[in-house]
Parts: sequence; C-alpha cells; structure tokens
Amino acid sequence: MKRRALILLVSLAVLVIAVWLLPAREWLVQLTDWAQAHPRIAWAGFILAYILAAVLMVPGSILTLAAGVLFGVALGVALVSLASTLGACCAFLVGRFLARDWVESRLEAMPRFSALDRAVARKGWQIVLLARLSVLIPYNLLNYALGLTNVRFGAYLFSTVVGMLPAIFLYVYLGSVAGSLASMDQAGTPVISQSIFVTGLIVTAVLIVVIARLTAKALRTELDRSAENT
Repeated sequence: MKRRALILLVSLAVLVIAVWLLPAREWLVQLTDWAQAHPRIAWAGFILAYILAAVLMVPGSILTLAAGVLFGVALGVALVSLASTLGACCAFLVGRFLARDWVESRLEAMPRFSALDRAVARKGWQIVLLARLSVLIPYNLLNYALGLTNVRFGAYLFSTVVGMLPAIFLYVYLGSVAGSLASMDQAGTPVISQSIFVTGLIVTAVLIVVIARLTAKALRTELDRSAENT
C-alpha cells in the first residue's frame, strides 16, 4: 500500500508539473478538442484499448488518467468503469477456460493465492469486493487469479464493478485536474481557482487511500484466517 500511495503522489506531482510546460498544455487541449469532435470514435477506441490492456496484463493506470483528460470526470468514470469491467471479465473467462495452466504457473510464486481461493470459497463476492477495494493484488493479476477460483461469474461481475469505482474515480479525477489546469492556464484563470482543483484532488486521494488501507487490512485478516484453516 505504501508503494501504491507513493506512485499516486508521484503521478500527481508529474501531472501538475507537466501542465505548466507549454507543449504539454497544447497537447492536452488538442487531444481534448479531438475527442470532443469525434466522440464515438474516441469512446470506442478507448474501450477497445482498455480491454486489450487488461487481457495482455498491461497496466491501465495511464489509460484511466487519459480518460480524465479527454472526457472529464463523469463521462471518464463511466467509460473506464465499462471498459475495465469488460476487460476484467475477458481476462477472468480466459483464465478460467482458455489459459488455466498458464495462469496457475504464474500464480505459483504467489503464496497467498491458495488462501485467496479458500477465502473466496467461504465468502464469495465479499472477498472479491475486498480484493478490488484494497488493491492489495494488482488489477490485471487479480482478473486472472479469480478465474481459477470457484466464484460465480455474476458475483465476480458485481464485486468488480463496485470495488473498482473508488480507484477509477481517483485516477480519472487526477487526469481531469491535469486537463483543467491546462485549460485554466490558457484562459488566464486565477491561481486560487487552480489551487481549489488540486486541493480537491488531494482530499479525494487521502479518503480513497484510507478506504484502501482499511479494506486491505480486512482482506489480510480473511486470508490469514483461511490459511490457518488448512
């Protein structure tokens, strides 16, 4: 969790610094204008790219940040939620039916997977929800790992949609702040208004990190309990 919090803070710092550089501001504005001019192409391309990233186990954080820049918070969250859920479901089904041996070989180096499997067998969707909220296990790996458990697809789908929303909102908002700062700077918006955006982001990040820490603790407790029952 500490590493993920550090990555988040570094991402925030890099974006805030980048929007003050003229080329970065121009690129952000141009990309946003293009997405607004070609919404259906932009939406379809984004969703397809996210699904492919999930199946190929490519980190989707950059795409999630990009959604905030290109589409804003509301639409960005909707698109990322849809795309990440579709990607997670595709990876889940691939892991369960098409590449089971490959996934099992990858998980051999993950001591707690057997405990996760037993915890899911005991509590089903609740464990999946905790795993998504805690981000204790990376999104891409978790998609495949859960495909090897006996969790029902409907329970997996529900827990995935709900559990990923806080992190999606945070990263989309982070991208949106970068886009907003770029637009504000070009429009000559006062520094105090720009500071409000950044302050809102920091408060949101702190709240979501707290949620993630609490759910990670709860998930560890369940995994330890499952390990002790072996």
